[in-house]
Amino acid sequence: MRRADRLIDLVARLKAKPLIRAEDLAAAMETSVRTIYRDIATLQAMGLPIDGQAGVGYMLRGNVDLPQLAFGHDQLDAIALGLAFVEQVGDPELAAAAREARAKIDAAWAEQPTPPPSQRRLRARQLFEQRAPRCAALVRKAIRQSKLLGFSYRDAAQQHTERLVHPLALTTYAHGWLLISWCPDRNDFRVFRLDRMQQVTISDQGFVEQAGRDLSTYLKQRH
Repeated sequence: MRRADRLIDLVARLKAKPLIRAEDLAAAMETSVRTIYRDIATLQAMGLPIDGQAGVGYMLRGNVDLPQLAFGHDQLDAIALGLAFVEQVGDPELAAAAREARAKIDAAWAEQPTPPPSQRRLRARQLFEQRAPRCAALVRKAIRQSKLLGFSYRDAAQQHTERLVHPLALTTYAHGWLLISWCPDRNDFRVFRLDRMQQVTISDQGFVEQAGRDLSTYLKQRH
């Protein structure tokens, strides 16, 4: 990440919480605590009203408007391709959101209406089986709200089980979509194919990701 982009990200994180430690910022931004200290000092030298000190935490006082985003040509191409991909593989709500996002980007940077499909230079085309099943919208909602997710599951051996899991993340791969979760019954991480999930429901009961049972732990174990 470019330093300018990191500084913008840092300001946004300071705005989101009344007090946050450098260690937490470093973990969230995947950088070093020393880098956070340097970036805080840079922002303070630029006149941003940041109070606090190392070891205690930092607080952004008053309203600070972030500068308008500016993307280069390659960055806009990456966004365009990503949105085209989401339109192909996302559930209906996600695909609609991708189209709306593309229209906003076109209006903001190109100052013209979104071009018709025949005039788009970066395109995506995916196999039908890679598209998200209808339950994907419910799964995304459960992840966003940190709610337990219940469903019936049919595995590769055609065995059916009832599951109630902590949904952590969704990933798409060559042949479909996967849910990464923590399963309290198995006391371990479990990955489920969305096309094998039925009767998907969101529980009223929430959950809090705990160390050793969160997405970062899963990724460290698998990579």
